[in-house]
Amino acid sequence: MRTLRCAAVLAAALASAVLASGAASAAPQPQRAAVDLDGDGTPDLATLTTTGDYTQRLEFTVRGVTTAVDLPGDPAPMRVTDIDGDGRQEVIVLETAGANTLWYGVWDHDGTGPRTLSTTDGEKLYLYEGGGVTTRLGYECADNSSGGRDLITLAALMDDNTSAMTYSGQRVLYEIHDGTAREVTTYTITSAPQDDPVLRTTPESCV
Repeated sequence: MRTLRCAAVLAAALASAVLASGAASAAPQPQRAAVDLDGDGTPDLATLTTTGDYTQRLEFTVRGVTTAVDLPGDPAPMRVTDIDGDGRQEVIVLETAGANTLWYGVWDHDGTGPRTLSTTDGEKLYLYEGGGVTTRLGYECADNSSGGRDLITLAALMDDNTSAMTYSGQRVLYEIHDGTAREVTTYTITSAPQDDPVLRTTPESCV
């Protein structure tokens, strides 16, 4: 009888160990990327770790010093970019995933720690992808005459009471300096056909 009890205890312990091992292996592994955050030509380290349900932590390690910020979001690959072409790289992080739209934050290192890209009024500037059938959302980067890069965003809605599937909205060109995006020009889109190039963006141009 004692032998049976010992065997049962051992079996339970082994089962618990297997379950624990399975749970541990199912946990998302931290993402790491080499990023030149301070523009000195030497790679720094960006680490993105899932810390709970819909929460994650972004860590930057620059010259041996690690700083961090907690963000919303589900696990998704980080994208390394130099969104303004100044030689200091940033990371693009998925922070919200809706039914048809992905919301990305852009994070750089301001000398003290992670900083998010914002507009001149202090609002966080998200990069959107998707939108479904009724909305066209996107972004892209373009070289400018100063040797850097500008950011262009697209937001257009399908027009009401139309069977032609036309869209109206705007494309906005931003000049980025020191973590702030300043609106330079706005191009108004009026009833553009669904296959009009003005409704297309190439997010990969920012990477």
